[in-house]
Amino acid sequence: MTLRVAVVGSGPAGSSAAETLAKAGIETFLFERKLDNAKPCGGAIPLCMVSEFDLPPEIIDRQVRKMKMISPSNIEVNIGQTLKQDEYIGMCRREVLDGFLRDRAAKLGATLINGTVHTLEIPVNRNQPYTLHYADHSDGSVEGIAKTLQVDMVIGADGANSRVAKAIDAGDYNYAIAFQERIRLPEHKWHITKS
Repeated sequence: MTLRVAVVGSGPAGSSAAETLAKAGIETFLFERKLDNAKPCGGAIPLCMVSEFDLPPEIIDRQVRKMKMISPSNIEVNIGQTLKQDEYIGMCRREVLDGFLRDRAAKLGATLINGTVHTLEIPVNRNQPYTLHYADHSDGSVEGIAKTLQVDMVIGADGANSRVAKAIDAGDYNYAIAFQERIRLPEHKWHITKS
């Protein structure tokens, strides 16, 4: 039996997950409600991401060496002071980056669904599938066509107001923390904790 996984949200996290699953031969469904979405957030990517994610140079619009971020409470942070001579902060448009990663996942075998997931039915036991109820927008309409999909696993990569997080009762949160850190865990420490 082939494992079936739905990834909801095709930003960098969702598309990267779908790509990894597809490469592993797992039947993967990648959901995105708006394929031409031009997000007003997050265009900066670290230089290491270009090589680690195997991004072509044309994804980068600008190579920034200094940047100032100002929070709503007027706290300023200067970025770029620790960059070496040959390093930069890559600035890219999210619709370009997201589209590239999403298309690459699809080329590797993920099934791209232009759809909005409305509800997620959680199985009552391990032998039952998750059921996604969604509007398929492939016909170009805003309301879409109501459809369902049953899968063995669901990955929620659908942003700050995640419908997947709400469906699994992930709880309320007032803020999100994003960070980047690479660690290598020795194999003897690999284990899965089941709750």
